[in-house]
Amino acid sequence: MTGIGNEQDHFPAWYALVLLAIGVALRASTFGDPNLHVDEVFYQTVGIAMHHGAIPYVDVWDRKPWGLFFCYYLIAFLSSAPLAYQLVATVFAAATAWVIARIASQWSTPRAGLFAGIVYLLWLDRLQGFGGQGPVFYNLFMVLAGWLVFRSQSRLQAGHVPATVPTAMLLAGIAITFKPTAFFESCFFGLYCALLLYRSPLQRGPLATNVAGWMALGAAPALTISAWYWLHGYWHIYWQAMFLSNLHKPSFLYADTMRALVTFIILAPIITVATLSLATWHGGSRRFVGWWVLAALLGLISVPNFYMHYSLPLLVPLSLCTAAFFQRRATGPAALIALTLWSLQTSHAFDFQHTRQSKQAMHDLATAIRAHDTGGDLFVVDGPPQLYVLTGHRFPTPLVFPHHLGHLIEKDLSHLSTLGETRRVLGLKPGIIVMPDKPRQDPPNMEVIDAVNAYIAAHCRKVASIETPDLLTSARMNVWADCRKPPAPGAHGH
Repeated sequence: MTGIGNEQDHFPAWYALVLLAIGVALRASTFGDPNLHVDEVFYQTVGIAMHHGAIPYVDVWDRKPWGLFFCYYLIAFLSSAPLAYQLVATVFAAATAWVIARIASQWSTPRAGLFAGIVYLLWLDRLQGFGGQGPVFYNLFMVLAGWLVFRSQSRLQAGHVPATVPTAMLLAGIAITFKPTAFFESCFFGLYCALLLYRSPLQRGPLATNVAGWMALGAAPALTISAWYWLHGYWHIYWQAMFLSNLHKPSFLYADTMRALVTFIILAPIITVATLSLATWHGGSRRFVGWWVLAALLGLISVPNFYMHYSLPLLVPLSLCTAAFFQRRATGPAALIALTLWSLQTSHAFDFQHTRQSKQAMHDLATAIRAHDTGGDLFVVDGPPQLYVLTGHRFPTPLVFPHHLGHLIEKDLSHLSTLGETRRVLGLKPGIIVMPDKPRQDPPNMEVIDAVNAYIAAHCRKVASIETPDLLTSARMNVWADCRKPPAPGAHGH
């Protein structure tokens, strides 16, 4: 239990199948859901649009890094159906759990490592990682980097730099292109390797050269993306999306504090088991994972909005921490059973009825839009962005993500005026407008909502009103159509 980087050749290969089966079982009820969560359906919408020439930030705007959209672009080669990204996300989740198990078995037993991987899969759902949130994908790159660093320790201490170290830095750099907060974990891996090499017999010159090379590899993916936008004349748009918009976004202390409290309450069972592990877990492995937890925590608090899925990167090192306790003969399995029951009691797993309702709602919305499509633009305001893809309509504005028009805290954060862009689109006389019957965001951007309502009142009629759930919320979406002619007297739609 005190060893560092002890490779255990008897780690059963079939554990990978166990973790994949568990991942599928926990997520199967969500497969095919076209409106699972507003974030990931937006990412999928952008990925599909990229196949038709759309440029992220230019043609469709958001603050998320390019790597996430590119991931969904690659998945769209398989299929534009939501099942494609959901299956790929399941494989990524199971693979991440397997690497967690593999690392944890270095200081515990293979069975305890397996249990740690299972905990990761169980708590993904609790932290809104039930589908294709960004960390579900980039956690795999980060945990692979951690594994490579962990395995390289003895070589670094001897003054040698194995190829696994620069590979780890490149993987960490790829993770940063999914979420900038991965920078903190990336820095930890780099500093940890540098410290081991500094204490080795290696001369200071080669040490500096290696560290500089690691930094260059870690920064290369993000710098390459930035250079592309600069060379193509989109730098001001990219800079606004990646940096200025985050600096100017207002925060709400009470809401942020409540979300942080709920997040740590949900994590409390894992934190408890991880803390109990400290009683019997000693040596370099504990220090390594302990510093990893701290780095992930710094990443979480660096963007103190504390949306639940922001804590998913922290789940990786926390799951690793549980392994030392799980190797106990009786209390280890008992703890896993308790954690499983605790997780499943509020899990979305096995809720097949919700997926059926979601499929039907999106089908009905798309059918209503097609039935009244006279060739004009579709304008979705604070509604499901995938309706553009489902009905074959272009984006009338780069502000496609629902919050960018409907949420007051998103007002004018892009390179576009929110109200100005709304008025520009309404000036195009869109033929169909989809928006909820009441604002979904708190606080709502009433300037936008009032402008759209005025257009609807003057030009459109309601042709459908459909309750549209996602896995966390539900809203009644109204379809307003025939907007190029005044509504007939006494027509109220249905």
